[in-house]
Amino acid sequence: MPERACRAPALSARARLVVAFGLAFAFASVQNLAALPALWLIAGVGVLASGRPWQILVRLRGAAVLAAGFVLVLPLIAGETVLAHLGPIALYQEGALAGALIAGRLLAIVAMTLAILSPVAPFDLVAGMRGLGVPALMADLALLTLRYMDEVAAQLARARLARRLRGGITGWRALPDYALLLATSLIRAQARSEQLWAAMRLRGYGAGLAAPAPTLSARDWAFVTGAGGLALAVIWMDRSL
Repeated sequence: MPERACRAPALSARARLVVAFGLAFAFASVQNLAALPALWLIAGVGVLASGRPWQILVRLRGAAVLAAGFVLVLPLIAGETVLAHLGPIALYQEGALAGALIAGRLLAIVAMTLAILSPVAPFDLVAGMRGLGVPALMADLALLTLRYMDEVAAQLARARLARRLRGGITGWRALPDYALLLATSLIRAQARSEQLWAAMRLRGYGAGLAAPAPTLSARDWAFVTGAGGLALAVIWMDRSL
């Protein structure tokens, strides 16, 4: 028997989207700090099972910076019970607990979402969104957003390389120049998006009928059912602690 015939069918994008949204909702509903280790364990298993843990960890840098911001800022501005004094600065217990909870949930949600959706191509994700009943315009906007995020990042990389080759300053003093480069890249991306939209309209965008979405396989249903049970278990565990 050929090797292709022996392989199990891959999970569909629709099933992955349903599971990602369901687990994200369950993780976001957690209100107890004692449940965070369970969330991290589930997210860690998902990252390892995805087969690309290093790529996911690299893409977690932005979420980690945002989580660190919550941990550092909330203890300074939220709460009434003083936990400690750092000179004239007071750290509040309620803010520290809220920052730790928000940061923990954020990292778990982003890691789990990346583990589930990163193996899927953007075009397949958009097709999955359409199969779930999302309006075509919103799905296409999501696809174009992903496309032009990559375009802006590529333009920024080229501009930074050209600036470095011309002997531009580096470090904190270069922040105004980097802001100007970002603004220029966004303006160029906006102009290209308008041209692309005009070309799509001229080619009859939206005039045809959408292809019917294929039915979910037994493996998709098993994946969705198992993830639904896991989400309910997380909610039950949080309420029982």
